[in-house]
Amino acid sequence: MRASLELQRALVAALTADAVLDASGLRLFDGPPADARPPYLSVGADVVTERGWKGGGGWDHRFSLTLWETRDGLAAVKSVLAEVERVVLAMPRSFAGFRLVQLRLLRASVRRANRGWIQGVLEFRALTVMEN
Repeated sequence: MRASLELQRALVAALTADAVLDASGLRLFDGPPADARPPYLSVGADVVTERGWKGGGGWDHRFSLTLWETRDGLAAVKSVLAEVERVVLAMPRSFAGFRLVQLRLLRASVRRANRGWIQGVLEFRALTVMEN
C-alpha cells in the first residue's frame, strides 16, 4: 500500500499546486465531509495490483477523481475535468522513492446526479516501480 499512498500524495501535491485549478476555487478532499458544497474534487478508489517480473516488480494502480458541481450545463464540468486531466497527466514521474512508468486516462464520464448536482469522473491507470 505504500506505493498507493505515495502516488496519492504526489497526485494531491500536483493538483493543489496548479495555478489554474487554484484560481477556480476548486477544493480537494480525500473523502469529502458531509457538509461539503460543490464545486469540489474528491480522490476516489484506488485498486492496486502487484506486478512482478523477472528482475523487478511494481504496482498497477487504477484510481479515480470525482468532480461535484452545481453549475448549469455539462460543458462547464467538462472544462474543469480537462484541467484536472492536464495536471494529472503532467505530474512528476518520480516521487518518494517511486517512479511513475505509465500514466493514462482510461475513462471519463459526466452525468446529472441527485439534488441538481453534476458528477464528473476521471479514471486513470498508472504503473509504478521502486527507484533504485
